[in-house]
Amino acid sequence: FSPAAALLAKDENEIMSIHTLRSTAIGMLSGLALVTLQGPAVGIPLVKETGEPHPLYGREILFDVFRGGEKVGFHRVHFEKSDQGLTVRSRFELEIGFLFFAAYTFLYTSEARWDGGELKSLKASVNDDGEFFSLAAHRDQDLISIQNSDGINTTDAPLIPTNHWNAAVLSQSRVLNTLTGDVNNVRITPQKREQVETEQGLVLATHYVYSGDLETEVWYDAKGRWVKMRFTASDGSTIDYCCRRCQGVPLTQGAL
Repeated sequence: FSPAAALLAKDENEIMSIHTLRSTAIGMLSGLALVTLQGPAVGIPLVKETGEPHPLYGREILFDVFRGGEKVGFHRVHFEKSDQGLTVRSRFELEIGFLFFAAYTFLYTSEARWDGGELKSLKASVNDDGEFFSLAAHRDQDLISIQNSDGINTTDAPLIPTNHWNAAVLSQSRVLNTLTGDVNNVRITPQKREQVETEQGLVLATHYVYSGDLETEVWYDAKGRWVKMRFTASDGSTIDYCCRRCQGVPLTQGAL
């Protein structure tokens, strides 16, 4: 029974905690889903809804992701506009270390094409610590076809995927979960306005609480920018998305 084995045995609970991170990572992304918006609390304005990201964010949003106060990854959203419409590329990377190695890794990428403020197609892929998943969605007139490992399903259009950059999702009752291919229903309740740290300093943002199929907390500033997110992982740890770039201010070279 070596000293290394003794150390691993001592930290068995931490190892078990790490293995719960699959649902943690899923929560980070599936938490990007919304609901029927209930009436706003008294004195709390609704955020401005817009399907055009460039005036709000510039070309990119970037969040640092923290677990229990320790940075474990990032979430980047990149916008590109052309004659064919708007392309939105997302990348989320998570790495949890244990001793001197990466005990758990998670990579999510997606590419969505929008036109006229509506989703036209989407491709997403997940590498969940060596387990792979992918889906593809495509709109054809008033229907959206969603294909994953379980087959092909169709649902009524329009449909917004699980994300937060587009505050128009606040008025929706259904969202496409880009980790499972399911159409989720949730509820959201606006809370009070709070000061949130951004690359421009503190900004006043409205706090929203999600419940139902997905549970998370999200903050939007008065212009409809996504500026913060928080939720509790399945292992009880707190996951925070902290804005590194969400106000449209260019990043310095080499930042990431």
